Amino acid sequence: MNLKNFLQNQIDKGNTNWKSRSALIRAAKEKVNGHTNRIINEFEQKFRFGSSIDQKNKEIKRYFNKQPKNSLISVVGAVKTINLKLPENNQISETIIYNRLEDPKFNENNLKGQTLNNQVSKTAPYDVKITKNLKEQLKQIRKPGIYLYLEITQRGGSTLRLKTNEDYGSLDRSFPPNNDSLKLIKKLINEKKL
Repeated sequence: MNLKNFLQNQIDKGNTNWKSRSALIRAAKEKVNGHTNRIINEFEQKFRFGSSIDQKNKEIKRYFNKQPKNSLISVVGAVKTINLKLPENNQISETIIYNRLEDPKFNENNLKGQTLNNQVSKTAPYDVKITKNLKEQLKQIRKPGIYLYLEITQRGGSTLRLKTNEDYGSLDRSFPPNNDSLKLIKKLINEKKL
């Protein structure tokens, strides 16, 4: 079996995580040289190279770097977003996010995970009556790649939930439902737009 067929076979089987390019070439019973490396280059986007922890760390760091400095992040939301980028057999849990939040090498933006303790004093802005005007302004901000909607919190208040795709920085944040938040959301979207 030639190298191209072997690579396509691995892709078809979903076997796309390899420790290194060399390991993949050797698994095909080929020698590592310029020719085999050029063939690997053709298929490179279909494979992930590095140990499983290296892959996880790379995606966590990428996610952290996209978040605004000194902000609170939803750990559950971070796990869901990061796992979309990782293979099914190499998923992360909330524990690794909490550990990386404590590590300044990963957490260069000084992010903090949302907890009950750091949210209790901030509940008053969420206990407001939602006006028709606010709902209209939400609709004006929404467009493909920007999801902005009202959510009812577990304690019965309202929150603005902003989620964006990669073109707008892969944001996943909540805000108090008010005009100041809308201004901040517009600013964030404009800063993150690629």
